[in-house]
Amino acid sequence: MEAGFAQQLLEYSPDALLLVGQDGAISFLNAAAERLFGYSRAQLLGADHSMLLAEASREEFHAVLAGLGTAASPGSPYSGSPSASSPFAGSGRRADGTELPVEITCSLVPAPAGAADAGTSVALSIRGAAGGNPGAGSAGRSLSGDFARRRTSGSAGASLSGGPAAAAPAAFAEHDDELKAGSLRDPLTALPNGPLFNERLAAALRRPDPVDILLLNLDDFRHLNDVLGRSAADELLVEVASRLRNCVRPHDTVARLGGDEFAVLLTECLNADAVAKRIAESLYAPLRVGGSMVRPGVSMGLASKSGQTLDGAELLRQADAAMTAAKASGKNNWQRFRPEMLSTAAHKADGDSGLRRAVELGQISVHYQPVVSPGIGSVVQFEAFARWERHGRLVPPNQFLPVAEQSGLIREIGDEVLRRACAEIRPWLAGDPAYSVAVNVSGLQFQHRDFAADVLAIASSTGVDPRQLTLELTESVFFDASSDVLGQLRQLRGAGVRIAMDDFGTGYSTLGRLQELPLDKVKIDRSFVAMIKTGQEQLPFFATMISAAHALGLKVTAEGIETPAQAKYLMDRGCDSLQGYLFAKPAPASHLAGTMESALNALDKVDAAR
Repeated sequence: MEAGFAQQLLEYSPDALLLVGQDGAISFLNAAAERLFGYSRAQLLGADHSMLLAEASREEFHAVLAGLGTAASPGSPYSGSPSASSPFAGSGRRADGTELPVEITCSLVPAPAGAADAGTSVALSIRGAAGGNPGAGSAGRSLSGDFARRRTSGSAGASLSGGPAAAAPAAFAEHDDELKAGSLRDPLTALPNGPLFNERLAAALRRPDPVDILLLNLDDFRHLNDVLGRSAADELLVEVASRLRNCVRPHDTVARLGGDEFAVLLTECLNADAVAKRIAESLYAPLRVGGSMVRPGVSMGLASKSGQTLDGAELLRQADAAMTAAKASGKNNWQRFRPEMLSTAAHKADGDSGLRRAVELGQISVHYQPVVSPGIGSVVQFEAFARWERHGRLVPPNQFLPVAEQSGLIREIGDEVLRRACAEIRPWLAGDPAYSVAVNVSGLQFQHRDFAADVLAIASSTGVDPRQLTLELTESVFFDASSDVLGQLRQLRGAGVRIAMDDFGTGYSTLGRLQELPLDKVKIDRSFVAMIKTGQEQLPFFATMISAAHALGLKVTAEGIETPAQAKYLMDRGCDSLQGYLFAKPAPASHLAGTMESALNALDKVDAAR
């Protein structure tokens, strides 16, 4: 069974499914669990499982868990294999405080072979005692074909093959390592990754106790990687992870954020400086990897919660500034955050070097936002957005893309986003030749004469039909006299690639000039859409833009749709497709099915209100 299909099977099981770690924290849940208990996924990930159990059921639940542990202990007939309980009745507790009768089945899920510190987890299958989860809806649909079509009343949709509820425990056991690697665990070290670290940091900041975080990079890791080789460098990272865990208490969190960057979350710690010193000394002790003796130095920044701390992102930014100061002062040391560190030249310059490092380490990811067509009730396109996860949080594109353009990294980032988008969306594109993926292009990319050839080569290498690829450019790029934009665009369109003008209406092009351009679509800028408040406004330019574009043979998309009133207003004026937070926020490819479901639900609600 492919990991992607297994994860889809779990996500759309009609039963609520959860995975609970040794520490009691919830590390996975599916959509049915959200509906059953009334919490969002963000609220539950990293939270203690006991919040979902009524007080009267906790003792019985823990007794069942103890029985599972005994059954799977060495010498028992179940030793070395997952053990499952018989279903038992209990009481769950929803987000609104109400209790509901549930039937719970538990199964032990051993840690993946060779994973450090992962421990044994418990898979839970929960269903309403009456035989179904409230609001569970239908089972999931596949990522291709009819999945993206609008649901109609009375339509059951395409069901998953096999029995989802029966297959779920086995799928949990078989694919636990892929699920953790893709969502909450670093696949190399089995430490929590950035999203899980952020969840635990946010939870810690909601409590009145002291909170400290340490952010650290290994000094000269790139050089070590080049000298030792990738395999030995991975050994080093695993050893660093182990040493970090040994320096803190069991309830503290050590996470790998990416590359050679780690973070430590200390809660209720009375002397964070002593912990920082202990970590620095532990990591500097020599070790043998790949046949060589190395002494890994570390630059580390320490930041602590104060009365002015607003959120986890701010605390991470402070730790980052302190870590940058540690690097600037000679490396292999640690610094406690001071406010003046945020304005130093070293910290400002670190944006460039940090982005370059992210590109080298493959830390630029892609998120996708659906574009819906009201006319056919379908998601017809996904737009790809570059994302940089730094220190466990996403850096907004408007912060790092200008740095990429100034530093000359925009071509590498653009190629990587296009390559990932084509590869990750290809299974969905295969469902219908009318589906497409859109990628934004900077004018600087056209300064390379082989840009068009590169685009077509990427489409070919990823198996994507060029006719299912759309490139989005701002108005100013079309009229850039310093590069052969129009020539390259005509070459791309000749091969089938579609071209869209982004932010239409904010520049200086006229409808007459559009006729001269190699263009297939215009996108009405969100600043115009924001003028629609109630849907009763008199804004004749919308009808003018849409009808004129249609007369020129161009499709029209409106972006920045946030309310049903805006969607209805533009649908009534013949806008071909709509995009915005009303339908879904950009999300990773692993959330594609849920993103489409969200978009179609929103479209149904707008239709129902018309």
